[in-house]
Amino acid sequence: MSRRREELIPREPGIVSLYVCGVTPYDALHIGHARAFMAYDILRRTLESRGLRVQHIQNVTDVEDKIMARARESGEEPLILARRFSDEALEDTRALNILPAHQYPRVSDNIVPILDLIRGLEQKGFAYAKSGDVYFDVSKDLDYGKLSGQKPEDLEAGARVETGEIKDDPLDFALWKSAKTDELSWNSPYGMGRPGWHIECSAMALDILGPGFDIHGGARELVFPHHENEVAQSESFLGEGQTFAKIWWHCGELRVEGRKMSKSLGNFLTVRDALKLADANVWRLLFLMTHPRSPLDYSSKKLQEAQSAWARLENALLAQDSADIEYSIGENAAAASFQNAFDAALSDDLNAPEALAAVFDAVGEWNRAHNVAVAQLARRALETLGFTFLGREVGDALTPQLLEVLIRVRNDARERRDWKTSDRVRDELKTLGVVLEDTTDGTKWKLERHANAV
Repeated sequence: MSRRREELIPREPGIVSLYVCGVTPYDALHIGHARAFMAYDILRRTLESRGLRVQHIQNVTDVEDKIMARARESGEEPLILARRFSDEALEDTRALNILPAHQYPRVSDNIVPILDLIRGLEQKGFAYAKSGDVYFDVSKDLDYGKLSGQKPEDLEAGARVETGEIKDDPLDFALWKSAKTDELSWNSPYGMGRPGWHIECSAMALDILGPGFDIHGGARELVFPHHENEVAQSESFLGEGQTFAKIWWHCGELRVEGRKMSKSLGNFLTVRDALKLADANVWRLLFLMTHPRSPLDYSSKKLQEAQSAWARLENALLAQDSADIEYSIGENAAAASFQNAFDAALSDDLNAPEALAAVFDAVGEWNRAHNVAVAQLARRALETLGFTFLGREVGDALTPQLLEVLIRVRNDARERRDWKTSDRVRDELKTLGVVLEDTTDGTKWKLERHANAV
């Protein structure tokens, strides 16, 4: 709202209230959704790592035109179809190691608070009813446009009236829509109908979190009109001097090689297909190498780079135990420097790329000086960001030591000119995804787990 960095001071000491716009479940979750939900996963994990408790709410828009259109195509009931896709979306986010929200309020379960908010706006003179529809009167909100930075007079030229709408002004937006044939509908003071798109988030956020909650999130493309209209209707209802959400924190859009992702362009990648190309850690690294609030342009090349980068991190840190760091940061300058850099990056508007840069620097320090404390802290930092080191295909924490034993066996064979044994060790390790490289500093190993996936 203010377009500047502001200190996060929770409304309630020790607790951060977070509302995130969630899915409209009419199709499979794609990597654009994944990138957005990952951003708020990182935000939540960071806040919780600082000792704060996060109350995380993420809505499900299960009443919407696209859902009803898909239901007519498939022959399913709209709410059953929406439930199926929202359940699948939850499975997909779990597969990405994204923390589940504490509540997933659904539009279909919140018709009463939605209608209460609409009636309140009408009684206060901010809404009007026409032939079973109810519209918000934008002209009554003198602050309209303050979130997006757009003025009503500038918006008038591009505003249009959708088919079937009977509103007084093109800028006005629907709070309640009268029922059409074969559509989901509920009884109301205005007749049978269903909520408009924008009113649902205001009603559910206010009902669960109350006014002045700490952070409202969502994709950047929702700033206008969705979030702008949320602000308008919520603060008009609350009255002068009251705030709907204190901080608006939007994540950047994901594009595919410079173009919007869509099935028609053939560049649509679902989460389930994405996880066949690379594991969740690789995708998390790919997403976090760009600032969560900035646009991300995805390509197979960037995925390959993320695969290689994760292999370097995992190779260095797999054997480190972050649960029991036996040292004092104050006695280890490199460890203290790393932790300060990592924490400062996340404190500065969740600058994930800078935080990752600190981790890579720490891994470099480990490779140069074998500073165990730095390596342990680097692993703990990655775990704070949601990366996992469990259940890897190549093995457990003993893997690096076992590989070093095999390398010594191979080197002994080479010294005896037993090339058959030497080549066999190298070739069999390669089939397991472990590549040996002979350098002037000795034989090194690396993982190439998904080398042929892209």
